[in-house]
Parts: sequence; C-alpha cells; structure tokens
Amino acid sequence: MTQHDERWMLNRLIAICRDGERGFRYAANHVRNPTVKALFLEIASQREQFASNILPYAQRLGGASESDGSFAGALHRGWMTIKDTVGGHEDAAIIREAERGERIALGAYEDALDGMLPPSARDTIEKQCAEVRHSHNRVHALLVRE
Repeated sequence: MTQHDERWMLNRLIAICRDGERGFRYAANHVRNPTVKALFLEIASQREQFASNILPYAQRLGGASESDGSFAGALHRGWMTIKDTVGGHEDAAIIREAERGERIALGAYEDALDGMLPPSARDTIEKQCAEVRHSHNRVHALLVRE
C-alpha cells in the first residue's frame, strides 16, 4: 500500500461515506422491495452521519478536501444506472451492486485502520468500521434470499 498521510486517509473515508450515501439513496429509489428500500435509506443516512463525524478530525489536520465523493463512486453509480436500465429495475442486480460497494467501503476502512490515522480519530473509525461490516453483512444476506 502506498504511504499516505492522516489527512489523506480521513478525506478518503469522507469521500467513501459520501459515495455510499449517494449510492444507497440511488439504490433505495430504484428497488421495489420496501424492506430493502428501508435498509438502503438507513445505510445512506448512516453514511451521511459518518462523513460528518470524520470531518472535524480532517479539519484539525488542515481542513478536509472539498470532495463530494470520489470519481470511482460516480462510476459505480453510473454502472448501477446502466445495470438498472438494462435489467429492467431488477432488485437483485441493484442489491449485488450495493453489496459490491459495501465490500469496497469495508476495504477502505480496514486500510485506514492498518494505515495512518490520528490517534484521536481511531476510536471513531474503529466503531464506524464495525458498523460498515455489519451493514455489509446485512446487504450480503439479501443476496442469499434473492
């Protein structure tokens, strides 16, 4: 892994959370199953809160970047749009993409915990990582049911 500084790592997590928020809101608006819709909206709100919780730590290191998410996140949402259009709004395809996004988010959190984090932020990031892992498991469980 390339060495990055603490600010970069926190900004990356903020971007991942913002990507997750937008991705889950998009997915919630395109699934038919009301239970899945509610779960996706819950996770979207959680990611919005996670970004807000990390922001002060990044600002203490010189300010957070003005990122509204990452290029990769925009591509992922674009891919979801294409799959949704081609798949005729198939819930299973949207759930698969949501699970893939959660896997990526979990990897980013694990990288952050293995990398450079300000000691003051570590507890927050550890708690968020546990929640992302839980959310990933919940979304993954939807795949088993489909």
